Amino acid sequence: VLTAAIAVTCAGLVLTWAMVLVGPGVVDGVTAAIFGNPILSAAAEFVGMLLVAFVTARVGRALGGTGSFQEALTLIVWLNAVLVLIQMVQIVLLAVAPPIAGMVALAALFWAVWVFASFVAELHGFLNPLKVLGGVILTAIVLFFAVSILLAMSGLMPQGAV
Repeated sequence: VLTAAIAVTCAGLVLTWAMVLVGPGVVDGVTAAIFGNPILSAAAEFVGMLLVAFVTARVGRALGGTGSFQEALTLIVWLNAVLVLIQMVQIVLLAVAPPIAGMVALAALFWAVWVFASFVAELHGFLNPLKVLGGVILTAIVLFFAVSILLAMSGLMPQGAV
């Protein structure tokens, strides 16, 4: 699974770089800066995948699920592999029909969240993917605030008015 995770990470980075070349301005400045360093961007993407798998396994088990980290990582890699295929379509559309590429990106986002929730429900043996979707959204919100507070406390985040 780790080899597949590395392959998906590399493919995603190459395609993101292609998106930057095809459609300047489609990637924000911070992301563009990270992609300026291929090793840093690959490490960030790979570690992000591992963290999502870890949180998926731990939160699911805390709520009575049965999935393991290895199984969670497998589903994250599968989802990312499909998203790489969608990203290929987006690049083509970005070159020929940018407004449609934006709509595909939005549709892919909603689809990916739903599929992730369905994968997690299957992984942990939960019966209702809608409840899992709610749990996924709630977990994301809690993690966002926790990381924001930790970054602010460590001084890595601006604390003035934005």
